[in-house]
Amino acid sequence: MHIAVCDDNIADRRQLERLLKRESDKRAPKSGNLYADSFGNSSALLSNPMQYDIFFIDMCHSDSQDGARLADDLLDKGVKMPIVLCCSQIDYRRFSFPDNVFFLDKPIKGEELSAVLDHALEIKANSVPLIELREEVDTYYVTEPDILYAETEGRMLNVTLNNGRMVHILSTAENLFSQLEESYPTFLLSNERTIINCRYIREIGSRRVKMTDGASFKVMGKCMEYAKQIYQELRSSQ
Repeated sequence: MHIAVCDDNIADRRQLERLLKRESDKRAPKSGNLYADSFGNSSALLSNPMQYDIFFIDMCHSDSQDGARLADDLLDKGVKMPIVLCCSQIDYRRFSFPDNVFFLDKPIKGEELSAVLDHALEIKANSVPLIELREEVDTYYVTEPDILYAETEGRMLNVTLNNGRMVHILSTAENLFSQLEESYPTFLLSNERTIINCRYIREIGSRRVKMTDGASFKVMGKCMEYAKQIYQELRSSQ
């Protein structure tokens, strides 16, 4: 489990690090080690938050951002994993947050920390894996059903999402497909330039498929057999 600690009180941050180290030692034989990264400000954490399975936050000495605002920023970035707001000078319970935000009072007690970590491990075990799509500036984390298809254009791969958005990543269809094929059998490399998600095939012709948004793609060789197989399996399961 990967943990982010963001606290602008260095003494409190160090104390939580020690508690997490004890938890890691205790849990290592059964559930594996806990890996914690500590931050004294929010900017580094916000640059890549999706790698973490749980967040412990208390920011009350910063003029620009308190813990509640940081939690909102994480939620805006699409964080679904538990965010634990540690109440000290600020009682974060007075703010409105979704169900994945929890609260602990400082000083944090070992048994309360252990219970929160148990819950986070359970959520992680049942969570839907995310696919990372990294643009030049922004990074998007999506699930398999979010992707309709991807087409190579020059040095870029244009990934069309189910909500109509297009994400432009520096990759090729073959490279992205090699990352997806083992975990996501609905994806098909229909030709050397295109990946399609078979769950969104609307019609199958002799050498082409038409997607639910009207886009049409050539399907090479034996890939058509696989497309038909997945298409039928998905239709029969609905």
